[in-house]
Amino acid sequence: MDKFKRAQDWVIAVLGLYAALSPLFYAYSGGSGFSVVIAIAIVLCAVIALSLPESKSVQWILIVASVLLFIVPWISSIVGWAAWNLRIVSIVMIILASTSLKTIE
Repeated sequence: MDKFKRAQDWVIAVLGLYAALSPLFYAYSGGSGFSVVIAIAIVLCAVIALSLPESKSVQWILIVASVLLFIVPWISSIVGWAAWNLRIVSIVMIILASTSLKTIE
């Protein structure tokens, strides 16, 4: 597969950027620092996945980081729509990273 062509990784990168910037849009009741760090790591991994399209390990790192982003609201005491925002975004990223993983031979 050609570099920077997989649509799933582009969407994951955009969703990761959205998750990193979401504390600016929503009033987070708890600490948002951990979610921002994980979201930035997801963006970096998505860019690496775009440049290394045959790497299964990067896709697994994306899945694990997305699962961590899913549980961040409980760890950081984030409630309300901000928590649901992180959970929905992370579920979509888990699904996309899993489908990317299936396309790698």
